[in-house]
Amino acid sequence: MSHNTEADILAATYGDACTVYRPVKRMLPNLETVIRDGLDGEIVMSGIPCALSSPSGGKLQHGEATSDVKTDYLLFVRPEVDIRAGDTVLVTRLGKTYQTVAGKPERQPSHNNIPLTLVEDTV
Repeated sequence: MSHNTEADILAATYGDACTVYRPVKRMLPNLETVIRDGLDGEIVMSGIPCALSSPSGGKLQHGEATSDVKTDYLLFVRPEVDIRAGDTVLVTRLGKTYQTVAGKPERQPSHNNIPLTLVEDTV
C-alpha cells in the first residue's frame, strides 16, 4: 500500500531547482543600517525542487522613449517551502538560470504557487 500524499505526487514532477535569497538588514561599522536584497540578500534555501512555468509569456509595457517586456512566471513548490513576497529566487530550468522576484504566494495543501517576475534572463 502506498502512502504518497498529493504533495509527494506533485513533487515527483518537479524537474527544476531554485535558490532563495531573502532581504536582510545589516548594520555597517559606522552604525548605518542598510538593507541587502537581491543576490546580496541572505540565502535561506538552496537546491529546492520546483517547477517553473510561464503563463503570461511576457507583457509589453510602453515607456516614454522605450518599450519593456515584463515576463511573469509561476513557480510550484512543496507546501512546506517558505518563499515570501520580495524574496529573490534563482531558478534553474533546462540548464538556464533565471533571476526573479517573488510575489505573494498562494498556499495550497498540496503545493504553493509563487508568482515570479523576471529580473534577468540568466545569471
